[in-house]
Amino acid sequence: MAQDPATEELFLGIAHALFVNRLHVLRLTEVVRLGIRPDPHDQNMEVPDEVDRELITQAFAYVQRHFPPAFSGKIEAAKARWIRLA
Repeated sequence: MAQDPATEELFLGIAHALFVNRLHVLRLTEVVRLGIRPDPHDQNMEVPDEVDRELITQAFAYVQRHFPPAFSGKIEAAKARWIRLA
């Protein structure tokens, strides 16, 4: 599916926003479920790395499921960059 580059960038931006939002909700859910308390040094509440990797996978699956298949390659290409920013 050929699209205008600006439109494509807009849709990828929306996909990224959905990913970040979904990941945030999943992490908050796990913080509550696991009873994670703020770190005394920086006040951050971090889920364990293994759990976080699964949440990232779930967030990507959510985005892929809600976007047309034509975008799956572009979303997959952005995956590494999105994870670094997450």
